[in-house]
Amino acid sequence: MSSNVYQKPFYVPPSVSTPFKGSCASGEILLFKDDNWNSPSLKVDINSPEYPSGSFFSFSGTPLQDNATWIVFNLPINVVCTLCSNLVQNKNPYDFSDAGICVDLIGNGQVQTINLVAYGANDCLSGGIWRTVDLLQGWFQLFQDVDQSGSFATIFLAEWPLSTSNSIAKWWLQDQASSVNYPCLTPPQLLELFDNTDGTGQSKKLGASNPFGTYDIPAVVNLSSSGMNDKVSSFEYSLIPPVKVAVDDVSVSVSAPIQPGQTITNDIRGTNDSSETLPVTQKVAVGRTTDIKNETTQQYQTTVGIKASVKATAGVPEVASSSLESTLTTSFSVSDESTQTTENTDTLHLEQSITFNVPAESTYTGVWNVEIGQVSPTTVTQNGCFYYNQNLPGSQKQKDGTYLLTTPLTVVIAGNIGSSVRFDVKSNPISKK
Repeated sequence: MSSNVYQKPFYVPPSVSTPFKGSCASGEILLFKDDNWNSPSLKVDINSPEYPSGSFFSFSGTPLQDNATWIVFNLPINVVCTLCSNLVQNKNPYDFSDAGICVDLIGNGQVQTINLVAYGANDCLSGGIWRTVDLLQGWFQLFQDVDQSGSFATIFLAEWPLSTSNSIAKWWLQDQASSVNYPCLTPPQLLELFDNTDGTGQSKKLGASNPFGTYDIPAVVNLSSSGMNDKVSSFEYSLIPPVKVAVDDVSVSVSAPIQPGQTITNDIRGTNDSSETLPVTQKVAVGRTTDIKNETTQQYQTTVGIKASVKATAGVPEVASSSLESTLTTSFSVSDESTQTTENTDTLHLEQSITFNVPAESTYTGVWNVEIGQVSPTTVTQNGCFYYNQNLPGSQKQKDGTYLLTTPLTVVIAGNIGSSVRFDVKSNPISKK
C-alpha cells in the first residue's frame, strides 16, 4: 500500500496519479469501477434529498457495489463522507462497528481523488454516511500502520460523549492501530486510548499540542513506542479541570416587539357603595405563563455553567408601546460537569397586581392588557478566564504559578416575555332613585 498524503492538518488516502479532467461539482462523489476515468461510474450527490446528512446510504445492487477502484469527490470544508464495506445502522451513526474497512473523504472545497488499490480498499465499498463535522471541538486519526500509513479512521470528538469510554469493538481497526495524528485536540482536552473495550487496561494519554483553532505544530505518535501497538479497543476524552474560573456576569438591553394577537385582555368591573374613595387592587393574568428559551454556546467544552434570563424593564401601565424594553442577564458558575451547548427554558409567570382608586358611590368598568413581546435572538459574548496547574497550549503563566487560558463564552437567547399591565378604568356615579 502507498503512504497516505499529509493535507495539513489531516492525512488523506493516496490520490490517483492520473489527473481527472471531467466535471465534479460541489457535493458530488464519483466512484469508478476500474483504474481509469472512462470506466463505468456511480454518482452520489449529497445535495440531493436521496442522501440526507447523518443517514447511511447504500449502493448495494448497483454495478459499483464491491467494485469501486478510483474515487473523485468535491466536498465543502467541514463536510466528511465515510464510505464503508458494509451497511450498518448503529445507535450512534458514526460508530462503524461491523462496517468493515472505511474510507474518509475529507472535504476541502476542491476536487480530490482516491486510489482505493493503494489505500487497501479496492472492490469492497457498498455504502456510506456524510455529515458536517465540528472541527473546533477536536478530532484525531487512528492508523493501521506506523507513520500514519495504512487505512485509518478520523474520529470527531463532538460526535461522541465526553468523559465516557467509547468502544471501537468490531471496527476494522480494533486491536490493529499503530499510529495516531492529533494536532487539533482542543486545550484542555485529554485523549486516552485503552487496551480494553470498556476503557480499562493499559492506556496511552495524549494532550493538546496547539492553541484552540490552530494546528501549526504537528502531533503524531507511533503506538509501538508506548506498548500500545495493535491494542487500541476504546477511547475516552475528558477535560483537564481548572483550579479556578473567573467570568464576569453580563447584562444588556434588548427590545421585544409586541406580536400581533399576543395580548392577554380581560374586563374589570365592580361597585364602591361606600361614602369614601376606595383603593382597589386587582390581580390580572392569574395562572398565565410564557416561556423564554435560551441556548448557551461556549467556544468549546469547558467546566462552566451558564444561566441566562430576560426581565421586562419597560412597558409601563397606561402607556401603549410597540415593543418592550428588556434586560438580558447572564451569570456564570463553575460546574462539575463539562458541556459546550446548554438549552434552558425559563417559565415566566405573568400574574401581576394593579391598584386604582374608585370614587365614592360609584361603579367602575375597564379593560386590562398584558402584552407579550418577542425577544429576537440576542447574542452576548464574554471572555472566560480559566486557570490551570499545567501549561496548556495558548495559556499564559501567572505570578502565582498557574496558567491562564482565555476562551469566549456566548449566550444566545430568544423567546417571549410579558409586559407590565396596561389598563383603562372608568367610573360612574351610582344612580340614586
